[in-house]
Amino acid sequence: MTLLVNGGAGSLPDSFARPLADKLRVALGQPVVVDNKPGAGGMVALQTLKSAPADGHTLAIITNAHAVWNPYVFPKLSYDPVADLLPVSPIAVIPMALAVHPKVPANSLEALVQLARKQPGALNYASSSSGSPPHVLFELFKAEADTRIVHIPFKTGTDALTSVVSGDTHIYLAGTSLVEPMVKEGRLRVLAVSPQVKSPTFAGAPTFASKGYKGFEDAVWLGVVTSTGTPPAVVERLNREIGIALQDPAILKAFDAHGSLPWHATPAAFAQRIAADRALWTPILKSLKLDAN
Repeated sequence: MTLLVNGGAGSLPDSFARPLADKLRVALGQPVVVDNKPGAGGMVALQTLKSAPADGHTLAIITNAHAVWNPYVFPKLSYDPVADLLPVSPIAVIPMALAVHPKVPANSLEALVQLARKQPGALNYASSSSGSPPHVLFELFKAEADTRIVHIPFKTGTDALTSVVSGDTHIYLAGTSLVEPMVKEGRLRVLAVSPQVKSPTFAGAPTFASKGYKGFEDAVWLGVVTSTGTPPAVVERLNREIGIALQDPAILKAFDAHGSLPWHATPAAFAQRIAADRALWTPILKSLKLDAN
């Protein structure tokens, strides 16, 4: 069995994929290989999934970017989120944090907005790729804050993080687990989170909602999909084993360590959430007029 990941080793999706693969390996009694295929907004990984036999032996970790946002970011998408992705199970809601390099003269979200308005186009932000949650959510933030901040896309979240920590870019809106070590070391400063997380590292950070920004709460999730046409019995078995894995103390501890919220639901319920997100985000994404380039 192969578990495809749109992210490099050490990326946020990879940090969920590897412990899940370990549990599935034991539960299913067969090897489960994590195959990292970063880049192109998930198209590399999901084209591989699309080409695989519909037998449940090829799975992919996706975010709502792959299932909902990508059609409004990439004019030539190599897969159809509706036709080619069969929901198996959600696995987590991902808290996000907006962090800046310490050299950025802003100690609050309000100060960052004021700075960006005074110097249009002078600030930039990194993302893990065009169409990724860090890209789409930051563009939403820009629209709501009425600012012009330049997008600098990278191939992976790790690459984006490295650029901000080194000072090559200024801002990064990413999963709390990815930025937390650098925040602890004082190499990044957090200005906002969504939703609120238990980690003391982010205790003083306000939520986007508390500052009047809408659309950020529970906005990013991870889930598992397989190829359309996979037999229902296979999907149900995979869903059941993922649900059991998400109750494992070791996985719960890992999730809790970076503030992620475990989330399991039936394939049908997961499909309904994806449909609801499409209804919610379609008008927002159309108004943002995003461009992968």
